[in-house]
Amino acid sequence: MAEYYYFAASLPMLRTDREVPISYASFMEKAAEQLSRKDFADLSLAVFGEKEERASLSIVREWQDYAKHLENALCTVRSERLGFSGYGREGDKSLEGIAENIVNNLDPLEGEKAVLSLYFDFLTSRETGSPFSSEALMIYALKLQILERMNAFDENKGRAEFDKLYKVIEGNIKG
Repeated sequence: MAEYYYFAASLPMLRTDREVPISYASFMEKAAEQLSRKDFADLSLAVFGEKEERASLSIVREWQDYAKHLENALCTVRSERLGFSGYGREGDKSLEGIAENIVNNLDPLEGEKAVLSLYFDFLTSRETGSPFSSEALMIYALKLQILERMNAFDENKGRAEFDKLYKVIEGNIKG
């Protein structure tokens, strides 16, 4: 596994309580210049939210498995809450309590933030090897995408979109 001492050391620290210090697009541009073709191709597989292509790299595979298990636990709790039986999916039993707390105790926005924080914490727990490795850069890329999503929530924009949708629905009911 290649080590990218200068590139990794030049990247800003990522924290959930701060603004995103670098965009994912900017990070990938710099990575394309610094990484070997193979490592850059592997880095491109570390994508938040896309699960169609099963990665062969262990950290991306672990990430995909964790995200799938958490999603399944959330789906099970939501279906039970709505009174649907048989819609639960097989999942990691250790995540059921967390999923119940998210679904039953948080509003949708806070629930989404909680899920993103869980993803971020999961990836942080995998940062045990060399901080300069291509695997560490994959973790960085995933965390960066999570932070961009976290920082995309804007109360004013969300309220405006809700009001717009509500008016359309209201018009359909009256019309």
